[in-house]
Amino acid sequence: MKSETQAFHLAKMMQDHTLYPKYELTLPLVAVRSKKMEDLFPDDVLLLGLNVLEFVLMDSESICANVVLKDRENIHELEIIHLEEDVVKTIDSKKYKILKISFGTVQSKVLEEGETIDITHIALEKVTLWSENKKLAEGSLINVDNEIAIKIDKVIK
Repeated sequence: MKSETQAFHLAKMMQDHTLYPKYELTLPLVAVRSKKMEDLFPDDVLLLGLNVLEFVLMDSESICANVVLKDRENIHELEIIHLEEDVVKTIDSKKYKILKISFGTVQSKVLEEGETIDITHIALEKVTLWSENKKLAEGSLINVDNEIAIKIDKVIK
């Protein structure tokens, strides 16, 4: 048991040591009514309108790649399926805000289609909600009537 803990801490320490560029692993960006973001409470559920788990890699404020989850012998990896160079579009509206749903950061030496990225250090059930570079809440992915949703665990004020 102790060796597993030491191995986990060593792996985490190596992930924190940046040898390669870092990218943020997120769900596709979602436009949400501003009022809904102000009225978040623990145990609230946000329906995302997604039936399939899709991911993107982001570098600060731009989308770099679309990726899919590959499960190889109980090892989670991401495979890059499409490269993007798309600046995140902002909404010029007081009614809506762009919501970024983040799983954390990953490192990749090269971003090329077909490349895989190890994500064993990321808990795919836990997410952080961001809007306008402000951390709004932490939550968990859940399934509601075969639709992906987020249950709010903690609201950041």
